[in-house]
Amino acid sequence: MVETIQLMRQVQVKAIVTENFKGQVAAEINRNLQQIDAELQQLEFKGKRAIADIEKRSPQPIPPEVRAQIETIRQQVESEKLRLMQLKEEMTAQSNALNELPIGSVVTQFTVENPVEVRVGENIFQRLEGGEILVKDGVIQEIRI
Repeated sequence: MVETIQLMRQVQVKAIVTENFKGQVAAEINRNLQQIDAELQQLEFKGKRAIADIEKRSPQPIPPEVRAQIETIRQQVESEKLRLMQLKEEMTAQSNALNELPIGSVVTQFTVENPVEVRVGENIFQRLEGGEILVKDGVIQEIRI
């Protein structure tokens, strides 16, 4: 009979908010916002170009099946635009929340997995209870497992 098994548990990496942390996160949010803006422009351009190409190749007046194809492209472009705009709103909200964070507060940055060995007779809930790693400007300050 097996007496031990290796399992994975979640460990949260938490950051102490500093001016440096706020600057790094703000820069990343701004890069993401710029990327979203670029994707929106590219989407607009590609959508218009695709529709223009279809219209050029089709006979005049435009047949109903071609109109349906054009409408499908418009709907896809609008749907993707909506998704990108929602993402942009989320990024803007994160930026606003970041500005409100007090220096010295602690925020969860991400979660990693950590292997843990459990044995027969142990309390599994205690063994799998997540730990945390406290980081300040990228440097580990404390490990709580």
